[in-house]
Amino acid sequence: MKIKILFQPRGKWVTARSGDNLLQTALKNRIPIRHRCGGNGSCTTCKVMILSKDALISDPSTSEIRLVGEEALCSGYRLACQTRIYGNTEVSIPEEKWKAVVKEKIQQQGGNHEKKENEKD
Repeated sequence: MKIKILFQPRGKWVTARSGDNLLQTALKNRIPIRHRCGGNGSCTTCKVMILSKDALISDPSTSEIRLVGEEALCSGYRLACQTRIYGNTEVSIPEEKWKAVVKEKIQQQGGNHEKKENEKD
């Protein structure tokens, strides 16, 4: 079954299959979400907020409860790498994380540009 996910603050709709992993779906659709641990659920850099009140998503794992905390989970925060989506959902990538990803990408591109310039010399 195909479902739709709206990623904020970009306002970008993507299509996924029911049961797909949220982080992998975002990355596949060129929506950057930091994931320092590689999506293993051992850090919190991929923390997102589920905005849909009645979202059909997987239950948090024991490790996610420990890392994120019950209060944050109740507020809608989840680790994208540990969350599976089963229905249409709206997700917000916290702006500070969004800015960090963009800054990291710009720095990487700048580093590649400098390498190419040095190769010309």
